[in-house]
Amino acid sequence: MGWEPQKTDKHTDALLRSFAISTLGKMDDSEVYDECKKRFEKFLKSPRSLSPDLIEPVCSVIAWNGNTKTHSQFVKLYKTSKTMEEKLRFLGAMCGFKDKKLLKKTLDFSQTSQVRSQNMQLPIMRVSMNPYGKQVLWPWLKKNWTRLNKKVGHGNPLFNRIVASISGVADDSMESEIKKFFKKNPTPGTERTQVQTLERIRINSKFLQNMRKEFKNG
Repeated sequence: MGWEPQKTDKHTDALLRSFAISTLGKMDDSEVYDECKKRFEKFLKSPRSLSPDLIEPVCSVIAWNGNTKTHSQFVKLYKTSKTMEEKLRFLGAMCGFKDKKLLKKTLDFSQTSQVRSQNMQLPIMRVSMNPYGKQVLWPWLKKNWTRLNKKVGHGNPLFNRIVASISGVADDSMESEIKKFFKKNPTPGTERTQVQTLERIRINSKFLQNMRKEFKNG
């Protein structure tokens, strides 16, 4: 595929290139990480040096291996971006860290005036898909539930996505706690999603149990 987009590229080629960079970078391929680092540093000085198709995968690899300084760089890029599409790229990148403190920092940032209420579910969804976000998201959601509810508004479909994100970080041992939480903190309009989320948690847990048994027996 090469690193540079070609004029002959189909849409699927661009997606494959992006996927390959992100995946190899997160599998700690040193060659891919070094190239991403070189291109990211050049991008910070000259934004046009990096193809728009490569910004997201390169930033995802940089975040995966990043630290507090990297997080600050993404926040700055977010704040100085001219278009919402660019802003969302960097907001998404902020959710790709391994460091749990930085993931919490991103979630906190999503509650500032810098992030529109219709976009704040993006960091929540992204952190729920990050394996290092499993221990971060649920405690953060419980702490910020009232504020989120107020910011999104009763009956807003966006809140369904926030409720659904819980299935990405919970297992069946947490089902009782989550049920009690939903009952104590009603969010009108999300009742059906709550039921589906609890069901998805049970399905995911069962799947993982079966996979563990299979690998153990194999």
